[in-house]
Amino acid sequence: MAQNGKPMPVLDQQSTRELNLTVLQRMDRYVEDILTTAAHVTFYEFNVEQSQWSRKDVEGSLFVVKRRTQPRFQFVVMNRRSTENLIEDLLGDFEYEVQVPYLLYRNAAQEVNGIWFYNSRECEEVAKLFSRILNAFSKIPPKPKLYASPRWVPCLLLSFRYRL
Repeated sequence: MAQNGKPMPVLDQQSTRELNLTVLQRMDRYVEDILTTAAHVTFYEFNVEQSQWSRKDVEGSLFVVKRRTQPRFQFVVMNRRSTENLIEDLLGDFEYEVQVPYLLYRNAAQEVNGIWFYNSRECEEVAKLFSRILNAFSKIPPKPKLYASPRWVPCLLLSFRYRL
């Protein structure tokens, strides 16, 4: 029951998926399909100069989508904390690493971000999908994991784990 005493409609999984796809297509007419979702995530950003994590103003449902045009794959977070949603391209200069329930990544702008997943299983599913997409569609071989890249700050994961 809703707060006003009226019953809430119960949507099955397929109806919810179709509704979410419609909302995403209103934002971006080129969205073709939702490949996976995570019900609740929170974003953090890493300040390299200060070696410190801070919470971003991004929190909500995450959708990995396939598009009809370039960029072909993105993830979108329908932000509950502001009207500005977060959108990241998956192909190109994108690196990630998983430390369940966190997925850490560096985007094309060289920003280091962390995604905290409320549901650890969803974190693993999103990471597996990222891996499949990057392995199948990257024109160059995938880059090594974050911790193997010389540009990364040493002990980045330890810093992330203990500063949240």
